Amino acid sequence: MRSRKPTNLVDEYIESFAPEKQELAREVRRIVAASAGHLEETVREERACYFFYGPVCYFAPSRGGIHFGFFRGKELKDPEGRLESRNGQYRHIKVRSLAEIDEVYFGRLVREAVQLNRR
Repeated sequence: MRSRKPTNLVDEYIESFAPEKQELAREVRRIVAASAGHLEETVREERACYFFYGPVCYFAPSRGGIHFGFFRGKELKDPEGRLESRNGQYRHIKVRSLAEIDEVYFGRLVREAVQLNRR
């Protein structure tokens, strides 16, 4: 009998991206895990989503890179003014290169989003 290795949906999801977007997604995923390793990770509505007492954050491919977004983004403090939204989208940061990824800032946003769900 053949045993199947369980697959991680987020791994498969990232592998479906263009190579340059895969690198961005893996780095954002690493930061989310490092910031709040207890989050449930899954793929929903064509996004990699993270949950803890409700939805916390997500990433998804965009035309020029990926979007790193927050379901309750309107409630987050955003001193750098990087969160944006248009046409009713969740607030997100457009990430087009590794240089645009600020691990400290992204981690702070993830932890703050988790705290919002604890209230």
